[in-house]
Amino acid sequence: MKKLIQWPQLAGLFSIAALSVLSLGASAQSTAKTIKGELLDMNCYMAKGAHGADHKQCAQMCLQGGAPAGVLASNGQVYLLVQDHDNGTPYTEIRKHGGEQVEVTGKAVTRNGVQALVVEKAKAI
Repeated sequence: MKKLIQWPQLAGLFSIAALSVLSLGASAQSTAKTIKGELLDMNCYMAKGAHGADHKQCAQMCLQGGAPAGVLASNGQVYLLVQDHDNGTPYTEIRKHGGEQVEVTGKAVTRNGVQALVVEKAKAI
């Protein structure tokens, strides 16, 4: 004779499933955001702290070579820039402005301690 799952066991399974879904949602938070600041090449910034006017030419060369891009906001926060899979043009275009002041709008995402901005609109300022 087969053993049927009783109501208390079923309720427990639903509770576990609900908590799992909630914990997955908590690992990635996202909100719309506009950030103004210096466009960084993350290779030089993370390895050496390099940025600013003296680093502009290097930043542009590194970004053209495929280095990841980021923005150093006026409050000191750094956001990794990532391409929007639905529209990659703004991300591609802003990468031409390494070392310059930019304004980037998109979905701010924090995942496991890394903060990023999925680029939806961007311009040099």
